[in-house]
Amino acid sequence: MNKKTIFLLVMALLLASLSAAQDGKRLRPNLLNNLRFGLYMAENNLFEARLVLRLKGEIGLSAQQEQKIENLMLAYEESAIRRGSDIKVLELKFASLLKGNRIDRRETEKQAREIGRMKTDLQVGHLNYLLDVRDVLSAEQVQKLDKMKDKFRGAMRERLEKKGPRRPLPPGAPADPEEEDPRD
Repeated sequence: MNKKTIFLLVMALLLASLSAAQDGKRLRPNLLNNLRFGLYMAENNLFEARLVLRLKGEIGLSAQQEQKIENLMLAYEESAIRRGSDIKVLELKFASLLKGNRIDRRETEKQAREIGRMKTDLQVGHLNYLLDVRDVLSAEQVQKLDKMKDKFRGAMRERLEKKGPRRPLPPGAPADPEEEDPRD
């Protein structure tokens, strides 16, 4: 599957989250990493619960499936918020360990390993959540989502072709493609 095409798909699916940026609000710092992860998951037919729920009529989601997916989503989000805040607290403690005149190697190593373990647990939890959402869906529903993904990809390709080549960057704009593009 063409990575560029899948990237366009996920970008379009996440336009709702980018609307906050258009309102003058600050973008989340990990947005690009989240987009990359979303691309990878979409390639493997793992879709976020919010997307599945948004398309419930098109894929024929039953009321029981809808309720189960909502429950999975709420449980995951609660867990992710708790784990994320625990990680932030540990990162603050780690930063304070590094500010002293004398740095305890064993303690800083212990803290760094704990932060790494917690981040890994958070990522594994997210993967399990996506797999659980997919397990609620029937094979036909997953196939419908995959077809919608392909259809959407084609529409995005046509839209980009109509748009034509991109304008040159204004003076002072970041040349790094990883940074936010001020033209859009």
